Amino acid sequence: MQPAALFTQFTRFTLMEYLRSGRALIELSATVAMFLAAIRGRALDAESFFANAALFSLVLALYTGSTIIGLGDRPHGYLLVIRPLGRTGYLVGLYSAILIVVVVCYALLCLLTAIAAPVEGMGVRGWLAGSVPLLLNVALLSALLSLLAPFVLPPAWRLAVLALVALAFSSSLLGGATLQSLPTAAVLVLEALRTISGAPLMPAFAGYALSVSRDYSGVAPLIPLAQLTLTTGMLAIAVYSFNRRDLAFDAP
Repeated sequence: MQPAALFTQFTRFTLMEYLRSGRALIELSATVAMFLAAIRGRALDAESFFANAALFSLVLALYTGSTIIGLGDRPHGYLLVIRPLGRTGYLVGLYSAILIVVVVCYALLCLLTAIAAPVEGMGVRGWLAGSVPLLLNVALLSALLSLLAPFVLPPAWRLAVLALVALAFSSSLLGGATLQSLPTAAVLVLEALRTISGAPLMPAFAGYALSVSRDYSGVAPLIPLAQLTLTTGMLAIAVYSFNRRDLAFDAP
């Protein structure tokens, strides 16, 4: 069987296993709950809808990604990676399954909104303009979760990546009086580290803003390209690391 066919078969198998386990009911229930609690009965404009939908999709991707990667981190994975599917197909198959689940839930949320709580003044073009950067951020987060899988990076490197992400978001936790209490040298070092660690996340932040505003004037069309480039690079690093690391799936 050709590698592409094996990849498709493995992705389908992962999705079917996920459905049979009943875990997909959590995403579906969360999607309906999101619609009922934050959208139905509210006169939301397009900006408010995409702001809510973007945050919800990222939280959903975090849960779905962690769960599906957990399904992949089992001893039966040995049988798959040593066959023609290979390590690359195995990891990208898990990644694809995460994306499919989240995209389906987002599409369901959009469908419920279009039918039961239409957003005034937003047509198909507006939906696409907001959805493209939103879903690219989902793809980016899914790639990060794939990189952080226990069978991809060793614990020390996972902690290092998480520390960099935490440092990039530390401006909301460390500021004002906290920074003033630190020595000047420490503040300068912290700001430099924030800048370095936050730079790779700029496409994600810009993508969120673009999804909400849907304003593609100026250099805005480059934002989705930057998101896609960062996603591809992160997934490539994950594949490279997985291919070089000794197999170490968790015991049941």
